[in-house]
Amino acid sequence: MPIGIDLTYIPRFKNKENLAKKVLNDEELKLYYEAKNKEEFLASRFALKEALIKYLELDILAIDLKDIKVKKKENGAIYVLYKDKIYDASLSHENDYCVGVVV
Repeated sequence: MPIGIDLTYIPRFKNKENLAKKVLNDEELKLYYEAKNKEEFLASRFALKEALIKYLELDILAIDLKDIKVKKKENGAIYVLYKDKIYDASLSHENDYCVGVVV
C-alpha cells in the first residue's frame, strides 16, 4: 500500500505570508488569514501537500502546490483533493512539529 508522509517544523513557517501565497489556493489562503496560529496552519497544509507528492512519487518542482487542495469533511476529517481524485489523509501536531500522512 502506498503511503506519503512529511514532518514539518512549525516555527519555520512563522511570518511566511509570501510562502503562503505560493502554497495555498484561494480557499486555503482565506482560512490562513482567519487562523489563530498561521504558522501551524501553513506548516500543516505544506506537510500534507508534500506527503501527497511523496505518495504519488512526483517531482515537487513539476507541481503547482496550489493545485493540491486540503479539505475537511463535515465530521472534521481531513482529505486531499488533487486532479479530481480524493486521497485519505491525516494531520497531527505536537509542540513545534506537525506531520501529514496520505494513504
